[in-house]
Amino acid sequence: MKKRLFHTVIALFLVFSLTGCVEGPQLSEEQENLVAEYAGGVLLRYSHKYDLRLVENDVDDDGVEDGGSVVSGPAADEQEVVTPEDLSEETPAPEVTVAPEESPAAESSMAPEATPAPDTEATETPEETEEPTVTLDELYDIDGLSFSYKGAEFTKRYPKDSDDVVISPDYGQILYVVSFNIKNTSSKTIRVNLTERAFHYELDIGGDTVLPTISLLPNGGLNYLMTRIDEGETEEAVLIFNVNKSRRTEKEKTLTITEGDKSVVLEL
Repeated sequence: MKKRLFHTVIALFLVFSLTGCVEGPQLSEEQENLVAEYAGGVLLRYSHKYDLRLVENDVDDDGVEDGGSVVSGPAADEQEVVTPEDLSEETPAPEVTVAPEESPAAESSMAPEATPAPDTEATETPEETEEPTVTLDELYDIDGLSFSYKGAEFTKRYPKDSDDVVISPDYGQILYVVSFNIKNTSSKTIRVNLTERAFHYELDIGGDTVLPTISLLPNGGLNYLMTRIDEGETEEAVLIFNVNKSRRTEKEKTLTITEGDKSVVLEL
């Protein structure tokens, strides 16, 4: 069988190489070289002297069937067969980097926190505690004596009918005299000394605040009252203020008398 195949290859080689003897297709020089190379390979394939010959799946002289085309000779040890499995193992799969998704918690943490509105109620300045308003008797609180407001007037001198002690205003000012009556309602004489007490007198007139002067009167005036009042008797005590003449026409005038946490406000 091998001899028949060998002879066939020789015949084919002679047919294609002897151009001009047989009519056929004209081959180029390159095509003729390919045919010659192929024919030579076929001849060497069955040459026992060629170490790299190929053996088909055929039964050899010993009657043993080969498992397939095998490359024999020393070059077989040097060749390396690469399988698809080897390619998949050697070629690393490209790494794909996936950007991490931002969690809702991270997004919410990035948002600025709303600044709470200041508590205006807590920061408001507390209102001043008003002093309780009482009557004159409750304010002076002297057993057997009754205090009452008598009146007020502007004057250039006080007392008007006295030749001994006269109080005159400062330059550009006028006197404003506020009078009180003090009555002894008890059955005995009562000695009064208000210098031992801590009364505060303040006149508000046209936005000006004025304090009383020293009256230099025999009883000392209400702010420095030192006197004796007999049973059933009434004594007058005054407060004298130096005010600007321009305030003489003011209609709103207020006198505030205070001791400790008690006060009396009089509209004059």
